[in-house]
Amino acid sequence: MKEIESVTNFDNINWSVQADPKSMPSPGAVTNEDFASALSSTKAAAQAVKFDKYEKWMAEFGSV
Repeated sequence: MKEIESVTNFDNINWSVQADPKSMPSPGAVTNEDFASALSSTKAAAQAVKFDKYEKWMAEFGSV
């Protein structure tokens, strides 16, 4: 992904036109560094979830 980002000028992309996949550089294999980078820059989605309704459901019905 770093290679694609380094050779792509995002300001000049016409987002209404589908890109030709053959004209794009291959991103290559996913590496441990890719995962580490993603984990260091991604927040957990669970923090945004209100668990109250699920806890109430579990207390009342016993399963989700």
